[in-house]
Amino acid sequence: MKTILTILITFTALPFSFAQNKDIAILKQLNKDWIHSFVTRDTAMMNRIYAEDMALVSPGGRVFHKKKLLLNLLSPGQEYLSSKVDTVTVRLLGSVGLVSAEATAVAKANGKVSTVRTCYLDVYEKRKGRWYAVASQVTLLSEK
Repeated sequence: MKTILTILITFTALPFSFAQNKDIAILKQLNKDWIHSFVTRDTAMMNRIYAEDMALVSPGGRVFHKKKLLLNLLSPGQEYLSSKVDTVTVRLLGSVGLVSAEATAVAKANGKVSTVRTCYLDVYEKRKGRWYAVASQVTLLSEK
């Protein structure tokens, strides 16, 4: 009886585990695409990632919504020369995904090139079967 119960529990949990692993992989890819979009200035990619009600809190404490985020990406005064995700952790809480990560970017602003390290928490929500970024909090990290 124990063996049958163990097998039944295992086969019942497998689809959930596969779905969860798939969602984690999707969120990691969205995170990677988002960070890479700074370099390519791919507003179309970011437009697909951001929910219409997206809100981001910058390291300076300013809140930016989707439209302003997309406009800032095209700002002529700044350019991202490179960006990469250094670490990433994903947690799923039902239809909410939390992406906690660190990233490094090399940016050029007003002619000055600098390396910027950030940590951030992005909140995604699964809506009608698709993940959208709904909130983000970004913090600057000090130099190593």
